Amino acid sequence: MFRSVIKFPLYICVLFLFSTPAFSDWSLINEESRINFISIKASDIAEIHTFKDLSGSVKNSGEAQVIINLASLETLIPIRNERMANLLFETKIYPTASFKLEVDLQTILLTEVGKSLDVTYRGILELKSKQFSMPIKLSVTRLGDQSFSVRSSEPLLLNANRLGLSAGIESLRVIAGLPSISKSVPVTFSLIFRQ
Repeated sequence: MFRSVIKFPLYICVLFLFSTPAFSDWSLINEESRINFISIKASDIAEIHTFKDLSGSVKNSGEAQVIINLASLETLIPIRNERMANLLFETKIYPTASFKLEVDLQTILLTEVGKSLDVTYRGILELKSKQFSMPIKLSVTRLGDQSFSVRSSEPLLLNANRLGLSAGIESLRVIAGLPSISKSVPVTFSLIFRQ
């Protein structure tokens, strides 16, 4: 009787020690992650832009979220950074955008280290207090016991008209004296999550 009383608490302690990490959230590592988009102006001049400040997590339940600090946009031209922040994203009113989705975390964690998994999910982009549902294709790679990468397996195509950004793009076109700026924007990303 005494022996079984000792065994039970000891078993619970060992189980707790070994399973606690499995219940921890997975955090996005900003320094190793990036989100890029391409703008096309004057019909055929393409330029790559990136956001430098990202945060996010994947919870044990599979609830995933990436938050973009819109003011961290880097276009390599300071005045353009400022104009896009003010005229397009209106960062003083809407400082962030987010993308939320539900993922099958258990399948990701069962993937062998070094192997990739191609998946398609439907997520919600929240931008300027509006929500937009859209499919997204991902390639998830298990990097190690405590990390995995998520990257776009094909570009996510965003349309400025649908997102309510057309007026901002027109303001940018006028102030820059351009004949045109494309309203179709391909977005790619590579994100690292670590426990």
